[in-house]
Amino acid sequence: MKNRLSLARLGLQFAGFWLLWLMTQALLNAPIKRHLTGWSQELALDAIKLIIWLGAAWWFIHRAGDHTLAIGNRLQWRPTWQFAAGYLVWGLVIIYLIGQFWLAHHGLQISPKFIPEYWGRYFLVVGITEEFLFRGYFLNALRKRFSFGPANVIQALAFASMHIPRYLTIVPTMSPVAWVTNLVTVAVLGLLFGWLYERSHSLWPGIIIHMTWDILVTLFA
Repeated sequence: MKNRLSLARLGLQFAGFWLLWLMTQALLNAPIKRHLTGWSQELALDAIKLIIWLGAAWWFIHRAGDHTLAIGNRLQWRPTWQFAAGYLVWGLVIIYLIGQFWLAHHGLQISPKFIPEYWGRYFLVVGITEEFLFRGYFLNALRKRFSFGPANVIQALAFASMHIPRYLTIVPTMSPVAWVTNLVTVAVLGLLFGWLYERSHSLWPGIIIHMTWDILVTLFA
């Protein structure tokens, strides 16, 4: 591997992207949420997420100067229909979330805060963009330095911390308990998505389960 994919470079890439996303949340997303509503708000937020996250992933791959990494990121978009573990995990996630919501609300009821526009942001955009950047790029790059276990833990912790910019700009602010609970949950999910990617060599199992988690939490929480 070339020096361009050194740990220092990966750290700088992540830190730079973290700061970029924090500024995006504060300077673009927050004003959009205040001044736009409905589909105009959702389309604007979706466009920003797609441009920044997919753009960053493409730029990191392009700058890596590692031909094998770039090739891997093209091949990992192939579907893996025969990956049985993906179906099993997908079913378990659905059962777990439905059970949690059923116990919490004594039945299933759609959240009064849910709006149809969320199907775009939480079911399509988030899963694709976040899986491509973190499992498609960062985990791939870390695997060239570490065995799977350490690489997966590092990317999962980085993935959890990437949610902090959003939490910092939420109004009203989240409680400390909510912060800790959310970050731990996201880190565990990051580990799961990393495992799915390692076993399947494809982004799609993680994308589908990521989408399913987000839309169910948004729909019923």
